Amino acid sequence: MYDFEVLVGELLQSRPELNREELMRRIEQKKQTIGAGYLTDQGALFLVAGELGVSLRKAEASSDMTIKDLYIGANDVTVVARVLAIYPVSIYNKKDGGTGKYRRLVLFDDHHSAKLTVWDEMAEEIVNLGVVVNAPVRIVNGYVKQGLDGKPNLNLGKRGRVEVIADEKVTVKLVPMSAVTEKLAKVFQEQQLMAVECVVNTEPKYSEFVRSDGSQGSLFQFGVTGEGGKAETRVVIWSPSARPELKKGQKVLITNAKTKRSPSGEYEIHGDAGSAIFLAQRAPPMEFRVAATSASSSGTVLLVVDKSGKVWTVEKEREAKEPAIGEAVVVTPDTVNDGRLYCRTKGSVSVVNESSLPGLDTIATKLRDAKDEASQIMVEVIALSHGSAEDVDLKDGTMVKKGELMIGDDTGEMKLVGWRELSGKVLGIQPGERLRIVGATPKINKLGTRVLQMSNLTVIERLRERG
Repeated sequence: MYDFEVLVGELLQSRPELNREELMRRIEQKKQTIGAGYLTDQGALFLVAGELGVSLRKAEASSDMTIKDLYIGANDVTVVARVLAIYPVSIYNKKDGGTGKYRRLVLFDDHHSAKLTVWDEMAEEIVNLGVVVNAPVRIVNGYVKQGLDGKPNLNLGKRGRVEVIADEKVTVKLVPMSAVTEKLAKVFQEQQLMAVECVVNTEPKYSEFVRSDGSQGSLFQFGVTGEGGKAETRVVIWSPSARPELKKGQKVLITNAKTKRSPSGEYEIHGDAGSAIFLAQRAPPMEFRVAATSASSSGTVLLVVDKSGKVWTVEKEREAKEPAIGEAVVVTPDTVNDGRLYCRTKGSVSVVNESSLPGLDTIATKLRDAKDEASQIMVEVIALSHGSAEDVDLKDGTMVKKGELMIGDDTGEMKLVGWRELSGKVLGIQPGERLRIVGATPKINKLGTRVLQMSNLTVIERLRERG
């Protein structure tokens, strides 16, 4: 949020003919004539500043690298990718005595992959941040060293952090796990597999053993085939992190594995503690209220809100009668991925005539609570400035459009920001208009200020004309 006294000082400095007493009078007048329970003192201040032609505060842009950009020796790098594997925490001996912790992950971007090592406190914290397999993440302030395999290995020390990305304009550029998943086929060579889809053919077995050095080991094994019962293969997971209950005939997805030739000459699929096994099954029904609708090339896109205020994207086939904004719906998705619900089965989305879900105005998130950087949200606010767009120079020398709109409710103020083609979404909005913004994500910019960032799916609805 913004410091009220700092903003007052900035406005009075820009307009020296205006004294503090007069400014406070104008602020109170705005709250009475326009706010009506939607404005704080700061919100009214932004409206007054807009009328006086004063723009308060600006933000900066940022740029990200991809895995293929990494090179040994790089420092202070920021990388965006998806998570392929998460290994258990390990212990290491420090040079100055004592022990520390580390955890390895594997990231992927298109068909490139790289190892990431996080150290000490972050080794435990990373799971609490919501980092899971296939999650889109941003690694901030990392450094690159040569790994044991000679390839660039990304590391994260005390200065670094991991962020789960919810911004649609970033995640849309990252291929999902489905894009790197292979169907099981007859294997004729040893190769790395990011993900392989197959069908369980035998009941799984778990066993423990003692290694030659006296340490305990374990393995989880079962048989699989491709679709139609072809390409029979044995799967062996060494030191498994989890042992899911598997039954013959179930379709599974195995991540972070490789094919390896056994002593008998047959090729097998081998995994380790960083491999995961997912069951292919439909998610349970979920209840939402429809907040916005739009058409896509393949069907209909619904932006829906759950009772916690989180916004989900539903992609479905187009039907003659589509759910209306405000209606309650039950969604039974075929696939769930990063806040997106994919409904390929007819009848996956149905309207509920009677629902215990509160209305959209009650579900809407207040600006003071807009802190979850991993979720898209819906807010109902008042525009505190004119929507504007300007050219911004990025660090790589390119110039892009950035749209900004100051918004406020009865709990605080925040900037709504849109980059590139999204900058036009705020144009034409006037101070005092009441808006419903669906599908924006809270972010902290490089100035340390929290903003709401738009995605390609963000919808801005005018609820009424200016007061």
